[in-house]
Amino acid sequence: MTTNHEVYLLLGSNISSRIGYMNSAKELIEKEVGEIRTCSSLYESEPWGFNAEKMFMNQVLHVETSLSALDLLEKTQQIEKLLGRTRKSEGSYTSRTIDIDILFFDEAVFSLPGLKIPHAEMQNRRFTLMPLAEIAPDLNHPVLKRNCLQLLEECKDSGKVWKIQSTQLHEV
Repeated sequence: MTTNHEVYLLLGSNISSRIGYMNSAKELIEKEVGEIRTCSSLYESEPWGFNAEKMFMNQVLHVETSLSALDLLEKTQQIEKLLGRTRKSEGSYTSRTIDIDILFFDEAVFSLPGLKIPHAEMQNRRFTLMPLAEIAPDLNHPVLKRNCLQLLEECKDSGKVWKIQSTQLHEV
């Protein structure tokens, strides 16, 4: 019998066409990872940790998958590569066609080389917490023992994050 896992993924893109890359990533996630149960609204945010000309677009997905955490990481990295993502040296941030971060995997806690779940920086990033709290406000962080709405309220990140209204989706 296959075990299904509840995972939350953060999509991010700041290279045009951002909406095209986001949609392609969602199609590939549905095909290669599992059923997308819920999507947050789209959010636009300032780059975090580096300067870039174009703002980021972000969205959180709630996905049901039968993949293990390591297989999920492998699949999301394959999708990123397929959509033109190039990896830079560890610790440096750059513009990207698509970025897929694993935020939560069930209530599990992993600390492996290249895979930290829950995502190690999520509580420090408003662009992650706003869409996450939109679709899963009561979801508890298994390490910090706070729900997503509490993490958002406590977040010290002052970066600007805007919810995109459907009337604003012309280029995006």
